[in-house]
Amino acid sequence: MPPTGTQTLVKTVFDQWHDTNAPKMEADDAWEIFTSWLLLRGYNLTLDDIHSGVVGGSDDAGIDGVFTLLEGASLEVDSDIVEKPSTAREFQEGLELELHVIQAKNRDSFGQLEVTKLQSVLPAALDLSRDINDLALEMREEVRDRLDIFRRAVRNLLVRRPKIVVKVWMVSRGISESIADNVSTRAERLQEDLANLLPNAAVSVNFAGANELWKIYDSRSPETLELHCDEILTSGESYVALAPLSNYVSLICESDFSVRRHLFDANVRDYQRQVAVNKEIATTLNDPASPEFWWMNNGVTILCDDAHSVGKRIALRNIQIVNGLQTSHTIADWFKENGTSKSSKPTGAAEALGQRRILVRIIVADDDTVRDRIIRATNRQTPVEDASLRATDRIQRQIEKYFESKGIFYDRRKGYYRNLGKDPSKIMSIAYLGQAMYAVAYGRPEVARGKPNSLLAEEARYRQAFDPSAGIDVFYWVARVLRTVDAHLQSATSQMRYPERRYLSPFVAYAVVVRALKESPQHWTTLLPTIRDGKEFSDAEIEEAAAIVKQTLDKFTADHGTSAADATKRQPFTQALTEALLLTA
Repeated sequence: MPPTGTQTLVKTVFDQWHDTNAPKMEADDAWEIFTSWLLLRGYNLTLDDIHSGVVGGSDDAGIDGVFTLLEGASLEVDSDIVEKPSTAREFQEGLELELHVIQAKNRDSFGQLEVTKLQSVLPAALDLSRDINDLALEMREEVRDRLDIFRRAVRNLLVRRPKIVVKVWMVSRGISESIADNVSTRAERLQEDLANLLPNAAVSVNFAGANELWKIYDSRSPETLELHCDEILTSGESYVALAPLSNYVSLICESDFSVRRHLFDANVRDYQRQVAVNKEIATTLNDPASPEFWWMNNGVTILCDDAHSVGKRIALRNIQIVNGLQTSHTIADWFKENGTSKSSKPTGAAEALGQRRILVRIIVADDDTVRDRIIRATNRQTPVEDASLRATDRIQRQIEKYFESKGIFYDRRKGYYRNLGKDPSKIMSIAYLGQAMYAVAYGRPEVARGKPNSLLAEEARYRQAFDPSAGIDVFYWVARVLRTVDAHLQSATSQMRYPERRYLSPFVAYAVVVRALKESPQHWTTLLPTIRDGKEFSDAEIEEAAAIVKQTLDKFTADHGTSAADATKRQPFTQALTEALLLTA
């Protein structure tokens, strides 16, 4: 049967994405990245985040991607709530913990075998009464590690009564409306099995075919958003306005009243749900006799690159809501519970509430330094350290400017360039550059591999990785080394298995540099002569280094009775690798 028009469109879009973002990667591997990126695009994950969660390969139990999200933010093995159970008391009750398990097949149909593979292993993997390592014969260590992030987060957060959501995605270019009965029946059984294991979770098994993938791809948030107001006061290019709550909700929410998270990226605190201030806001919303809402609430502050008004409408470009996150989420929750949908006319309580108004301050600040000063001042209300505060550092702004001149979009304000529609393959996160610096400039690839989040969370490590006395060309060269290694290891010419490359990439980058320097770099200053020479690494050099890394790792794990995943998180393996590299340099 010939492919439908939608199937052809999806394949065309994928081929273009493949050529742009992963040209050296095998098509099946790229499909796993592409579809995971599509399904999770609403969560503000970078392409590096997606790479970390994709686990397809041999002994994967039919699982190609595993992603654990807490309130929309990706959790990794060294996230506090995963690694330190005691931190649970710092979290609010009722946070949303999500698990996305993705099976992605690069073909035009859905098959029974794939569902059967998941049904035979996934319920056991999510059974918290069992040790996940009992499944070592069915599932390799990397897949178990990704699933264990969710298991540990569930255990640690249970005292805070999280809202648990488990979504299993069966992805292909098939037509989901035409799935065979034996396939859909097995999927229903898998959903029942998982629901029985996790009775308090919202469990779903979903088929995402060509129609669903195209709908996701084709739905894009507009760059410019519009706010309809009742009253507007103008001051230069900025505004103070009173907007009906229903209009404000249209600005910040999708059609199902889910909040557009990327509009709040500059906030340090996430939504804290049932804290006192949010209860008070909800009480005001629920009381028909309450005074005007804006009398009782401080309102919200919006930063944008540009704003212009026509009558009572203000068009806003590239907005960030930097003050009023708690108010915004509480209002959105109220409309979600009491409204119908944004596309239909509200009635009753929703209609009455929609006419009440919120105070909105709109500040046009297209100068990055001014924006960052406002963001930092606004976020001083909380002691929580976050990448959004790192983004205001002078060194981060300098790196962003220099990288942009080289065609790389440095995502110091997470999600900024994605929202501008830049190619994902050209976007680089703060965490990725921090990993590159530790692996290449400081000779600590095991830190880059095992503690990526701590590079932002721990002040000393952050200051070392982003030493302001280092030239910007140092950061650029180091980033290029890791990117070049990544590109080679993703290619069909690499002899390294695709799953291995995700955790061995920092070691291969370290290895090519050691072989070039004929010593282990202990500080970025060691690299300066090589950087000034404009050194670039060929595929042959990278492949030779990769072979030494793999041989050394195989010998190390055999000698020490440990796994590859564990060995690469610890310094003794780095020391053994250094010795092997210097012997062959």
